[in-house]
Amino acid sequence: MKAILLEDEYLLNNNIKEFLELKGVFVESYLDGGELLDNCELKADIAILDIETPGATGFEVIEWIKQVNGTMPVLFITAYTDIESIRKGYHLGCSDYLKKPFDLDELWLRVQQLVESLAYTKVLLSENVIFDLKDEQLYNANTIVKLTKIQRKILKLFVEQKNTVVTYDLLMSEVWSDFFIKINTIASHVKEIRKFLPANMIESVRAEGYRLHLY
Repeated sequence: MKAILLEDEYLLNNNIKEFLELKGVFVESYLDGGELLDNCELKADIAILDIETPGATGFEVIEWIKQVNGTMPVLFITAYTDIESIRKGYHLGCSDYLKKPFDLDELWLRVQQLVESLAYTKVLLSENVIFDLKDEQLYNANTIVKLTKIQRKILKLFVEQKNTVVTYDLLMSEVWSDFFIKINTIASHVKEIRKFLPANMIESVRAEGYRLHLY
């Protein structure tokens, strides 16, 4: 798991970073919102943002996040308690609020819940391209990409088995219910799927199958 952290209080930033790293999370941390906007590539599973930060506020950062990666969960950590600030955060797309001061164990519970709740729903494949595992649909800028039912099932299997080899046998088992299919037929379906994904995202593994590369 990877998290983006924006917290301008140095000691709190460091404590959160060290705590999450002990849990096996890679943390890309920032003390300044402007620095985050200038340097962050948004390749992460969750963003943890303070609101009142120099350079750019947490509100400004979440607006940018939702433009680039609309599915990324965002957790606000803030001392704000007024309903207007909370309402604004949810309006901008935050997933949850955690009010300061808080226990780091509670932070971890919320991070786990948010990441796990998203893991089996919408997966970002590239900018504006999302696969919804629940509905088995591929979207480009919120518009459904027209794939056949078989192609959607293949892509779902690739996403579920990301970064590992999906063998021809597994494809026949999961997509065609063990009915024998020629490898050329599978390759034809994969060729159509590739048209809507970044080049080289789906790797052909000689004599074995395919691997979908996803961070």
